[in-house]
Parts: sequence; structure tokens; C-alpha cells
Amino acid sequence: MPRAGASLAAAAAAARRLFDAADTPEPVPDPANPAALPKSHALRLSGVVFAWAPDRAPVFDGLDFDVPEGARIALLGPSGTGKSTLAALLLKFAAPQAGRITLGGTDIATLAAADLRRRVAWLTQDARLFDDSIAANLRLAAPEASDAELWRALDRAQVGDVVRALPEGLETMCGEGGTRFSGGQARRIALARALLSPASVLILDEPAAGLDADTERAFLATLDEATAGRSVILILHRLLGVERPTRILRLVGGRAIPATG
Repeated sequence: MPRAGASLAAAAAAARRLFDAADTPEPVPDPANPAALPKSHALRLSGVVFAWAPDRAPVFDGLDFDVPEGARIALLGPSGTGKSTLAALLLKFAAPQAGRITLGGTDIATLAAADLRRRVAWLTQDARLFDDSIAANLRLAAPEASDAELWRALDRAQVGDVVRALPEGLETMCGEGGTRFSGGQARRIALARALLSPASVLILDEPAAGLDADTERAFLATLDEATAGRSVILILHRLLGVERPTRILRLVGGRAIPATG
């Protein structure tokens, strides 16, 4: 009985959090008549100025850079330089006070957020697995995905063999926060979930954060093959030499400058 009571209390608290989230308005309201998604997924930021509050210093002050289709951009900088803020802007979780962000030449301010987020996906550094099966966790990104598509995503993330070796395979429970798996395995399953998304642009925000050095290197080496054919913005504190970016930029003083070494 005490255990059942504790479970009921936890479920009630979780339900309250879900209702609170459902009642929270979109941070950036959609336009009354959203534009159609463009065919191209080339991104461009022009003169972007952004601060989280009027009384705070701007995170970006004239930010300019572009991400051509199929490019792999490594964006470097220490904490506090705005790397995660950039991801929030690209997904319309925030809007610039000045400047423009375009997708395929269309200002994202004119796009519906849901449409934009089908084209641009974000793998956060704290991407979580939920206390459900591997299959259910993966299908959060693609509810209609077949088992074959799930296996293909797991293989691309180089964790398919690990899952095949489990007695329950795709129906294996992950545990809250992915505790059933090692940190590297859980991160690869989260990557597989991102790869299931139809998004043409992937923002990978410190995707190997919290992993030991060898696991981090192995995980980052996986990304080159796993994300082939998509545009990638790889947000990192530093490069290890296995990421193979097409361009390296550093965030300095609210602007992106080419890395010199």
C-alpha cells in the first residue's frame, strides 16, 4: 500500500506537469496566415539581434552566417556564448528583436512553428529516454514508423546490435532517463530517435555531453555517417578531430567568426 500510494502521488505530480505544459502558450505565436514550407532547407541568419530580456545584454548583436543544404557546421564556444540560444531561435522557441532568419529564402517568422519543426530537429544535450520501450521512445519522432524503420535508425546510430542482443529487442524498457543503458548507448538511442525525424536540418547541441572521453570520441565519429544527406549544426565546446565539419565557426561577442585554429 505505501508503494502504491507513492506511485499514485508521482503519477498525479506528472499529470499536473503535463497539464501545465499543455496550457502554456507558444513562445512565438504563429502568423495568422502561415507561408508554405519552401522546398529548399538552406538556412541563413542576417543581422540577428537577440536578448532574453530588455534589461539584459544581447546574446547576439548582428549575427550572420549561413548553412547551405548538406553542410556540416561546427559552432564552437564556451558556455554562455549563445549556442543553445541559437537553437531556440532556429526552432521559433524565441524570436530575434532585429534581423532575419530564413529557411530556403523564406523568413521563418512567416512559417507555422509545427511546420518549421518538421524541417528542423534539435537533439539537446540532455535528450532523455522515457520509462517506456525502445520502440515507444523512438516513435516519439515518427509515430507511424515501422519496425524496419526503427531498426534502420538504430543501425545508423550504431546501437542496433546492442538492441538485437536484448531478449525483448525493441520492446525492452529503457527505465526513467534511460537507466537501462550506459550513457553512450542511451545517447545513441536518442540519436536514432532524431534520425527518424523527417527533418532536413539537425541541430546537435553538445550531443556527447557527460560521456567519458573514449565514448565521446566514438559517438561523435558516428555522426558523420549517421547524418549523411542532412544539414547539420554541431554545437560544441571544442573539436576532437573526428567530427569532419565542412566549416568551423566560433561565437564571440554575439557574432560568428571563422575559426582560425
